[in-house]
Amino acid sequence: MMNGFLNMLRAVLLLVVLGLSCATLAEEAGNAPESAASLLPENLFSSKNLFGLLSDRVRFSGFAHLVGGSLDDGDAIYKGYDNAISFGQHSLFALQTDVDLTETLSFTTQLLAHASATRDSGVEWAYLTWRPSSRWNFKAGKMRTPFYLHSDTIDVGYTYPWIIPPQQVYTPYVPNDFTGLSAAYQFNIGTWDMEAKAYWGNFEGAITVEDEFPVDAEADNLWGLILEAWRGNLHLRASWHRADADFKLPRTSRFAALLRRFGFNRSADSLDTKTDVTYAQVGASYETLDYFLKAEWTSLRKTDSFAFPQYDSYYLSGGYTFHPFNLPITAHATYASFSTKGDRRPVEEIPRGVHPRLDFLRGAYIRAFNSVLDDDLQSLSVGLRWDVNPSFALKAEWVRLRADREQRGFFTIDPTGDFDRKANLFLLGLEWVF
Repeated sequence: MMNGFLNMLRAVLLLVVLGLSCATLAEEAGNAPESAASLLPENLFSSKNLFGLLSDRVRFSGFAHLVGGSLDDGDAIYKGYDNAISFGQHSLFALQTDVDLTETLSFTTQLLAHASATRDSGVEWAYLTWRPSSRWNFKAGKMRTPFYLHSDTIDVGYTYPWIIPPQQVYTPYVPNDFTGLSAAYQFNIGTWDMEAKAYWGNFEGAITVEDEFPVDAEADNLWGLILEAWRGNLHLRASWHRADADFKLPRTSRFAALLRRFGFNRSADSLDTKTDVTYAQVGASYETLDYFLKAEWTSLRKTDSFAFPQYDSYYLSGGYTFHPFNLPITAHATYASFSTKGDRRPVEEIPRGVHPRLDFLRGAYIRAFNSVLDDDLQSLSVGLRWDVNPSFALKAEWVRLRADREQRGFFTIDPTGDFDRKANLFLLGLEWVF
């Protein structure tokens, strides 16, 4: 928890530094030669009053997400929650700045302070947006990777009914952001409002996989196509993505090199951490003032690599808003599922029973190959949301988690205990946008 507050303090200090830098740039621009000033939008730095400049060109917004939770089993941990009440897994604070550089060009940056030790605080977004017309939109910089229905607002808990989105679909196996380019075009087909989007870029950072263990990863040539459609209260979305992925597992790479030295090339190839990944998503949402229905399905496929599993996942969710004592309360329920696909088997290349050293090498290979396990997890959640006012909401949620006895089920399991892969997660949330 203390690390979260320190991260938040660092983010606030960074914001102060950025503000002072903007003030300095404004002053310098006012004293710059005319030839240099002519490159800037007219009147951008004409006001000597910084607050007047901010009110004309700069907009601030933000959000806070305070989450407390506890798991009812002492032999396991789920997403950082154990049988003690904790606020350090999903709590965060963010401040976003939008700067209008010209009528068509703007700059957006978002500073995020996380309480979780598995996510770094700092600049989450930083990109330029060019809108040459009402239909076209181009962006360049660091952006959110558009994998899901709620990709753009995944950290803004106020925008969706759950306290944390269904983890089977909103998994840690894919990168949250990328650095690159995107283009979007809006059009109409009859009564449908449409948007087609394409993006390209790269990712380099940490991905949190099983056991909440961060793994350094790279995704080169990351690109995707997204098509969205709106008609009244209905929102449809489909997307397809591809990347050349490489998971940085130094011990695995060194062991694979050892296998090659002894001539076991097929065994070494089966431990390859580089792979071509494809990812597909389909989602639908229907929302009114009284009720909502949501569904989303994702599928990840790869070439031969043991670094992470292929999987299919989905959720079905619905809710209804009623008004006891004139209070807007939304009750909702969600079923979600995650299951790995494919038949992962180690290569039968290293002989057994020939020599003790070969037996030892074979055992080490089997352990390395099985270090990334097949997995499955099903959950049923029931929750309540009270919209106290248009910018503040309180939430409560119960999540029943169940996995196969032989699988990990996203849990970190105490090997000395007797965990049956069934547990209840209790969550309380406070959401604020400003």
